[in-house]
Amino acid sequence: MTASPWDGDQLPAPAIALARTFEGFLDLEWLDFGAESAHLRFAVRDNLKQPLGLLHGGIYNAVAETVASVATVRAVWRYGLTGSGRSNSASFLRPVTGGIVQVAARRRHHDDREWLWSHEFRDERDRLCALVDVTIAVRPLARP
Repeated sequence: MTASPWDGDQLPAPAIALARTFEGFLDLEWLDFGAESAHLRFAVRDNLKQPLGLLHGGIYNAVAETVASVATVRAVWRYGLTGSGRSNSASFLRPVTGGIVQVAARRRHHDDREWLWSHEFRDERDRLCALVDVTIAVRPLARP
């Protein structure tokens, strides 16, 4: 397991303690993390499910956008740039009701204005459950 991407000096210092953020609530376990790919996992908890007991579809989108945003910002912020979500599109293939979900993300494209990431979500039996594509806009950091 690798440390959180927020540990160290490769991202700007968080304005809010990670444990108090939505990303902290998701409780992602980062296994591998780089500028071109990331691998992580998270446990399916009741407070991530919809009332019928399935992992809520928005969780897939939130996890994918978190991964794409953090990976993009990590690569560009030292150049005075930042990233923010531009689009997020999911295809749900198989419901998940429990266990550990594995997420494999890879950067499919990037230029000076946007980065496109694709994410595969797999259940404990390694079955493909969802595909999520996220585009991150890359822009100059706002100066106060």
